[in-house]
Amino acid sequence: MSNGSQAKAVSYEEALDILRQHAVAGTETLEVSLTEASGHVLAEDVIADIDMPRFDKAAMDGYAYRHGEAAGRAALRIVTTIAAGDTPGASIATGECARIMTGAPVPAGADTVVPIEETSYVDQAGQPVAEETPWVRFHAEPERGSHIASRGEDLRSGTVVLRDGHLIRHQSVAILASVGRTKVRVHAGPSIAFAATGEELVEPGLSLTSGKIYNSNAWTVWSQILAAKGRPHYLGIIRDQVEDLRSKVAAGLEHDMLIFSGGVSTGRFDYVPRVLAESGVELHFNKLMVKPGRPLVFGSRGRTLVFGLPGNPVSTLYAFDSYVAPTVRVFRHHPRPQAIRYHGELTETVRNKSGRLLLQPCRCDWNGETYLLTPIHTHGSADIFAVADATALALIPAGLEAVEKGKMVGFRMLYEG
Repeated sequence: MSNGSQAKAVSYEEALDILRQHAVAGTETLEVSLTEASGHVLAEDVIADIDMPRFDKAAMDGYAYRHGEAAGRAALRIVTTIAAGDTPGASIATGECARIMTGAPVPAGADTVVPIEETSYVDQAGQPVAEETPWVRFHAEPERGSHIASRGEDLRSGTVVLRDGHLIRHQSVAILASVGRTKVRVHAGPSIAFAATGEELVEPGLSLTSGKIYNSNAWTVWSQILAAKGRPHYLGIIRDQVEDLRSKVAAGLEHDMLIFSGGVSTGRFDYVPRVLAESGVELHFNKLMVKPGRPLVFGSRGRTLVFGLPGNPVSTLYAFDSYVAPTVRVFRHHPRPQAIRYHGELTETVRNKSGRLLLQPCRCDWNGETYLLTPIHTHGSADIFAVADATALALIPAGLEAVEKGKMVGFRMLYEG
């Protein structure tokens, strides 16, 4: 699209396609600790330098012994007890066994473990007794090697355990810790400059005067940037003055992404599209056939992506989640940048007379068979209080004035990382 004044409205799917065409993967990496790693994408192969397990270990509480010596239900003498973390002492000799706990190293001379519940205490003559004695008899002898996790059976030293491009999940952190890593190199998220526009805005904590409202959008965007693993740089509130906006645009274009909330519609003081164009930003679209969130600017200058989000709080929330977050995920090499689409059943009828795709906030639940979408009613795109419990956006197609209760519709979860 050119930088001219004629705006072209694009559909939801067209907008996502345009975003995919212009999203770029970043080149920076950073080192993070294990406490920070979850949700990042690896920028290195992680190679194990130890075997797992590091030694033959008991897989159950029981007795370690040399296979064959319990044949004929012979009694064995308990010569030691080995707990997890212990270093075994002398090896197991003929006629002996070791009481052993799960995870403990198997002593030399032993090659099998019998579970404790398959044994009984006996006296030295082999007769059953009620109290604990140094002698034990097995009810049946297991196969050789039973209940022992052999050294290296899970992992051999030199194995690549996690590869470059892997999305680090909670189990990934366990793997990193298991091979002794305390830090890991990941793909850095984008540097994102952002600002809220409007003479009426006052930062939380300051006093409100007549006609003023608290600035919630910038703090919403800040929270969303952090959740998406971006690096936020707050430019502050931009008053409805062209020169102020120009200076903030110039500063923001030094970053990987630049986001404004408000000032993107057709009002007298909505200067954002004009100033962006004057600053050399190529505008790819500035209207969407979507409700809420019709006025939305997307452009680029070089590798910097620029978003002008609608000013109403609900629209800002949805717009970041729907359009900005996927581009952030591309930048940080996320293996699945686009939100997953699901299908769920409406618990009540949803009406849509806008002629546009409706992003209907819902509470999403699982009833054991399907997702249930309970629509959340608002007073409009300024009613951020109504969507406090929203966990999903149902996609109600344009052209359908109503989708009846019980019908299946597409939806996506809100706030995916």
